[in-house]
Amino acid sequence: MSSSPGAYVLVVHLPKPTTICVGSLGKMSLAEGNYLYCGSAQAGLLPRLARHMRADKKKHWHIDYLTCEGLVVGALTFLGSKETECRLAATVASVPGTEPIGNGFGSSDCGCPTHLFRVRKDVTLSIVLDVLRSTFADAGSNGQSI
Repeated sequence: MSSSPGAYVLVVHLPKPTTICVGSLGKMSLAEGNYLYCGSAQAGLLPRLARHMRADKKKHWHIDYLTCEGLVVGALTFLGSKETECRLAATVASVPGTEPIGNGFGSSDCGCPTHLFRVRKDVTLSIVLDVLRSTFADAGSNGQSI
């Protein structure tokens, strides 16, 4: 899978409220909790996910500002292209109990409002992830946990 292109949903936990400054998006105040970020990696999923999980990295993408403050607890991977990233974001947005965060976050190269979502405290994270797995179950390796 290291050279396989695809899309992913990164799960990041913020242990306490924090404010991050995200380049041109400016300051964002984020509550404690679990966040889902939809991304893609056309040059290879595993190298991209490994980079997201490293603490010592240069901040390049919007998500880097969040992963430097929170803990990456895992990811779901999906076969597909850049369009799959946007389909994942639309699916997460449609799940009750998820809230879109940061207009333009991770979506400056597409027409989506955002690719970052917070899972409300009253919603079980595993249920949201199960919805994603079942929605994209049309191929054998879709929704693989990392």
